[in-house]
Amino acid sequence: MSYYNSPPPPYQQHASTTPQAFRPGHSHSTAQGHTQNGNSQNYGCHGHHGHGYGRQPSIVVPKRPVPRIVIHSRSNETDPLLSRERHRQDHDVACCFFITIGAIFILGVFYFLPSMPPDKIAWTNLESHSCTSYATREYVAEMNVSPWSRQWTNICMSTPVVVHGQPHFPSRCEYRSGTVIGHFAVKYNEPDCVTYWSGYRDWGCTAKGSHKRHIEQHLMNVPANADYKEFCATTPARFLDREFSGADSCFNSIWGVYGQWFVNDPSC
Repeated sequence: MSYYNSPPPPYQQHASTTPQAFRPGHSHSTAQGHTQNGNSQNYGCHGHHGHGYGRQPSIVVPKRPVPRIVIHSRSNETDPLLSRERHRQDHDVACCFFITIGAIFILGVFYFLPSMPPDKIAWTNLESHSCTSYATREYVAEMNVSPWSRQWTNICMSTPVVVHGQPHFPSRCEYRSGTVIGHFAVKYNEPDCVTYWSGYRDWGCTAKGSHKRHIEQHLMNVPANADYKEFCATTPARFLDREFSGADSCFNSIWGVYGQWFVNDPSC
């Protein structure tokens, strides 16, 4: 049997009225400071000193742990990367600089090289191309002049090529695949490029009081895959005692290419 009553809970203000004897050495004996008359006992926190006798039970409320923010330094990771990236950028800048200097040096050497002597300049690989207009065929040739020469355009345009026993100067020059190319328009002795008019037809006045007469003719011998409008506009014609360098307008139909003229006529 227990020799003492259990201490009251924290909210109870008065202890049991039954006095308990103090038993030295007993861990459950009533602590000193309890009244012997049983009227009141103080179980407050200020009445229990000494060796812990008669200590009232306490309710332990677990505390929520305070979160800790840990910041990890990444200096050991990023510093080598930044250093390596900076080194790469410096290397790229240095490479671009030396490449630019080298290109300028090479261009300067070619620019100031002496030009080829005039008696050594010649056209090679002369080829005939398609017809471009009435009685005209295009020829293309290569020139043995360096395209790095500062005067290659002037040299090209001032050097003739011989076609059909006659000299012809280029109509234009270009630089293509490391070679200077000249284009020549040969306007005679090209029978395959000669077109002519046929089937003259007078359609009368275009309108009363217009003073215009409508003439139409059929254009013959137009080269295949050629620009018929170019041939129509450059093929000469003669009618009504007049000469014309070409038609005023042209149209293409399933029957061929036709040219039209609108000639001044006071009688219309």
